[in-house]
Amino acid sequence: MSDFSKTMAIARDTIQRALIDKASEDAAFRQKLIDNPHAALRELLGNDPIPSVKIRVIEEQPGEVTLVLPRNIAEDELPDELLDLASGGISFSSFLPPGGFHGETSWKNLCPNK
Repeated sequence: MSDFSKTMAIARDTIQRALIDKASEDAAFRQKLIDNPHAALRELLGNDPIPSVKIRVIEEQPGEVTLVLPRNIAEDELPDELLDLASGGISFSSFLPPGGFHGETSWKNLCPNK
C-alpha cells in the first residue's frame, strides 16, 4: 500500500469513527446519517468533502454482522473533490470542526501511528 493510500485510509477511518461515535451518542444525528449521509457529514465537518460520491449507510440489525470491503482506489481514480487533498492543495485538517472531534485538535491525536 502506497503512502498516499495509507493516508487516505487513515482519513476515511478517522471520519468514519467520528461519524459512528456521534451517531452512537445522538439519536437525531444517527437518523440524519441514515437518511442523508452528506448532510450528516456537513454537520460533523462543516462541509462535505465528497459531494459527488454516493454514501450508503447500513444499520446492523440484531443477530447480524456487516463487513464492508472497501474497494482499492487507484490515485488516478480519485473524485475531483479528493484530488486537492491528494495533491496537497487542501489539508485534511481543514475538514475538522474547530476544536477537532471530542476536543482532539491535532492530526497526531486523530491519527496516531499504528
